[in-house]
Amino acid sequence: MAVLCVLSSYLLLWRPGSGESLQARIITADREFARLALDQPQFLEVPGPAGITLVEVREGAVRCVNSPGIQGICQRSGWLREPGDTAISLPNRIIIEIISTEHAFDSIHF
Repeated sequence: MAVLCVLSSYLLLWRPGSGESLQARIITADREFARLALDQPQFLEVPGPAGITLVEVREGAVRCVNSPGIQGICQRSGWLREPGDTAISLPNRIIIEIISTEHAFDSIHF
């Protein structure tokens, strides 16, 4: 029983991606456009068929600041911080995602 409690506590406190270097990968149409380190603040203009998408990196996270899509879905995704977090601009055919060199669990079953 004690082992189960310790394991449960660890799983509650464990965050995938903590402690390693995360990157943001930006994909346009069918190719990788850029990989950005999340430890250095920067802005990047990403061209697409509908116009320019502005991407910001700051404080270990990335976000879509502005995109030409009418509905603003990319901007509403907010700050991406964890591996697997994704923002997509469909009109501009751009994907922004957090990637990691370490694998994380989607779920754990006993």
